[in-house]
Amino acid sequence: MRVAIVGAGLAGLAAAVELADAGHQVDLYEGRSFV
Repeated sequence: MRVAIVGAGLAGLAAAVELADAGHQVDLYEGRSFV
């Protein structure tokens, strides 16, 4: 499954790691130019 996460704060990054570890394709979007 392809998943989009908006916001690269602590919760967004943790969710991205968990989903990627579960085999999902993760797209992470952040409004700022740094995390």
